[in-house]
Amino acid sequence: MAEPATLPVLDLNVLIAMYGDNSAETITLALSGFRREATHYVQQLQDAGQHYVPTNNARTDNVLADNALADTARLCHSLKSMCGLVGAAKLMQLCIALEQAARQQDLPTLQSGLLKLAGVWPETLAMLNLILLQHGYADV
Repeated sequence: MAEPATLPVLDLNVLIAMYGDNSAETITLALSGFRREATHYVQQLQDAGQHYVPTNNARTDNVLADNALADTARLCHSLKSMCGLVGAAKLMQLCIALEQAARQQDLPTLQSGLLKLAGVWPETLAMLNLILLQHGYADV
């Protein structure tokens, strides 16, 4: 598996192969929809990451952590699938690692991955906006 630094941020060839169409209309429809939905998922992941901060109540901490870990795994799984449809390889690779860390309850790896998300998502968003502009989509 390629290291995240060597993975493309966005590979349009994947999107074109998935949709079987390289028209500007298809590309802008797919990428604008992905941008909208992915933004929502990333925000939820960032919010879920805040639940890993311990309180003074061990019982509450365990319940919150278990729920947050399950939510994080679910969110990462869904976002990973969306990334695969549009060729967002770098973000997809990070989602794979985050999902695995959440399922294994590996908090240090999960927290490290969530910090990486703070860099990978803006990079992905910038590339999405650039490609959308290049294909005539003005709402960026």
